[in-house]
Amino acid sequence: MASTSNIILFSNFIGSNVLFSFPNAKTNIITRNKFIIPKSSVLKDLNSQSKAILAARRELKEISKDEIADALERIIAGPEKKNVVVSEEKKRLVAYHEAGNALVGALMPEYDPVAKISIIPRGQAGGLTFFAPSEERLESGLYSRSYLENQMAVALGGRVAEEVIFGGENVTTGASNDFMQVSRVARQMVERLGFSKKIGQVAIGGGGGNPFLGQQMSSQKDYSMATADIVDAEVRELVEKAYDRATQIITTHIDILHKLAQLLIEKETVDGEEFMSLFIDGKAELYLA
Repeated sequence: MASTSNIILFSNFIGSNVLFSFPNAKTNIITRNKFIIPKSSVLKDLNSQSKAILAARRELKEISKDEIADALERIIAGPEKKNVVVSEEKKRLVAYHEAGNALVGALMPEYDPVAKISIIPRGQAGGLTFFAPSEERLESGLYSRSYLENQMAVALGGRVAEEVIFGGENVTTGASNDFMQVSRVARQMVERLGFSKKIGQVAIGGGGGNPFLGQQMSSQKDYSMATADIVDAEVRELVEKAYDRATQIITTHIDILHKLAQLLIEKETVDGEEFMSLFIDGKAELYLA
């Protein structure tokens, strides 16, 4: 079943979920909901070809920044499905879902800025939210506990928006990949990154690769059932905290959520500048709890 949305981070880190990688790339593509653009010759070649093709199709003599952006988005998320008939009900649902992701991301301190939001279907996604991570974070490869906690809250923003606007009985399966991402990050924080006081500064669990780098996590466990219960409880606590933070932001800034969703319904795509103007007009404040 197609996902409602994907959070994409150009050159970012873990992806609203996870999944493509290129050999010998400095960084890997990661997704659902977020992608990292690998710095590999393979992707560069594909990108150059895509930009040229798009420029030719549009009868342009030069490749502009629009063709560059479209080419990258096409490579990562697939071509736009502009001719697909989408019901007004689904369009409204996707608009609020993406608005929720973007709203939470924009109000998390020290999180990546929103670059673009779109409800035009691409690939298997009904909508996409693009974030632009800092070069410093990309170069260092270091992510703080607060950043990971913020990322989980951002991933849950879409589901929270659905619940607030449409009610708990009318939420959809569009957030399924978000839940997978959040669960994966929380479990890595507990098992591998030393972010759990109860587990301590040790790494436990199977060494099935780092999912932050697009590798699958092993299902093998090297700890007891008692420890497994502690891990599960710690993971649940992290996820519930992220959900509560997203809920507080959505409910506190519900007016901005409505305005952003309506703008998406009207225009289908909102860039970073338009998005930030809503926050200036709405006098939104960062979430500091």
